[in-house]
Amino acid sequence: MSDLDDEPQLGSEAWLAHVFTDEARDLLFAGHRPDRERPVLVLLGGQPAAGKTQAQRTILAEHPDDDLVEVTGDDLRRYHPDYDRLAREAPFLMPNETAPVSGGLVRLAVEHAHERRFSLLLEGTFRDAAMVTGTATRFADAGYRVEVVAVATPAVVSRLSAEMRSLAGGLPAVGRWTPPSAHESALKHSPGVVAALEALPHVARLQVFSRERRLYDNTRTATGQWEHPAKAASVLRAEQHRRLADSEAFAWLRDYQGVFALAAARPGYLGSETAPAYLRLQADADTMIRSLMLTPGAPVGELRAEHRKRHTHLRRVLPPEVMPRRSTPAPLPENRPQPPRREPPTLGR
Repeated sequence: MSDLDDEPQLGSEAWLAHVFTDEARDLLFAGHRPDRERPVLVLLGGQPAAGKTQAQRTILAEHPDDDLVEVTGDDLRRYHPDYDRLAREAPFLMPNETAPVSGGLVRLAVEHAHERRFSLLLEGTFRDAAMVTGTATRFADAGYRVEVVAVATPAVVSRLSAEMRSLAGGLPAVGRWTPPSAHESALKHSPGVVAALEALPHVARLQVFSRERRLYDNTRTATGQWEHPAKAASVLRAEQHRRLADSEAFAWLRDYQGVFALAAARPGYLGSETAPAYLRLQADADTMIRSLMLTPGAPVGELRAEHRKRHTHLRRVLPPEVMPRRSTPAPLPENRPQPPRREPPTLGR
């Protein structure tokens, strides 16, 4: 038998254990100490590109003495031996190709923290209620204090942020691409996951943050009851589907125009894999332009012209089978009703 035959298969339990023990474990846990008395588990979730990195900083600032070990699946993709090539040459394949590695290493990190009683900040997308509540229950049963933080971001904002991240750096650099289906799945399921977590008697605190501020904070009292009525899921859902204010809509449309230009300039980027994202973004843009038609001073004509150009480009480069039946966007009415008197927004801010 050759030495190659003795090597564990990529992604197998033996391979994952080897990589975790020799590489990932020290990166994650070096410098941290177990807490035998009262370790903490903080579950952080939200749809991709919601802004969880900023929430991580807030959580760490609120837990200065808890020595939280941060575990994020995306950070562990790099341990796939082909990660650099996939990210550079096949970014649309990279998420699925590296998922078994990142998922397996997250599982081993969670096991390591649980067995040795490290405090843990575990980031995810809150798509699977059974998995997330199971983790919370298991750690609570081991004597951990369990807290939950959900990041609430309007879907239109996180969709665009995901593309900004993917296109960051410009050619030939490639950022981290998120499959549109992963974003929409987390958007759909995360409120239900948060509701299930808030129903667990051993979750001690549940917070909901927007990108700008804390929207909700509920803590259990000494009797085990919530201080306030449990409504985290409704707070999360309301912010995820919030209509942008006029000034936010202007800024979003300007950002989208820049992102679309980058996507169009990248050879082969606009295709069947990215089509769902850009068709959805086009629909989001259409809704925003219509909402701005009642805003005094809004350059609706310019925005409409940009919108039509983007649609024409998509119709030219995307496979015909992914385009909706309507070949052009529904026309925006030429004669706008008289708007109510209100102050115009600051364009682009």
